[in-house]
Amino acid sequence: MSRWIRPLLFALLSGLVLPAQAADSIILTVKAAGCCANKGEQTFTLAQLDALPQTTVTTITPWTNGKHSYQGVRLNVLLDQLGITANTIKATALNAYWAKLPVDDARKYPVLLATRQDGQVLTRRNKGPIFIIYPLSDYPELDQERTHSLMVWQTIRLEVE
Repeated sequence: MSRWIRPLLFALLSGLVLPAQAADSIILTVKAAGCCANKGEQTFTLAQLDALPQTTVTTITPWTNGKHSYQGVRLNVLLDQLGITANTIKATALNAYWAKLPVDDARKYPVLLATRQDGQVLTRRNKGPIFIIYPLSDYPELDQERTHSLMVWQTIRLEVE
């Protein structure tokens, strides 16, 4: 076996190298009593999220250099689509970090469930599958620690508690 195949095989088998996200993989689960045709839960693939109305927000973030363009569905659009009414939505990341997002923020500002940055699909390595984006550049009053803590990256779940 060649010198580079063995380490690559080991990395793949141990989960160190993540394959590209399959188009039909579930990337988001939304839970809320009474939503989703009374099922209480709805899952989404990237393709399903892409089928919803898309918005682009160009902004800075505390974790990236310069402005970037983020694309995805607005949080309020997704909530309306699922018939969810709530005051807060708990967003949970792959690493179990969570934040409670005020739904009023999503109604007042274009809060985005970004699936792309600069036209490229977000991956786990660059804050995907979903990065919650607040438009910090367009609304300077949002560029504060409180809002930064709501910008959950690697988001995989939204739920009304």
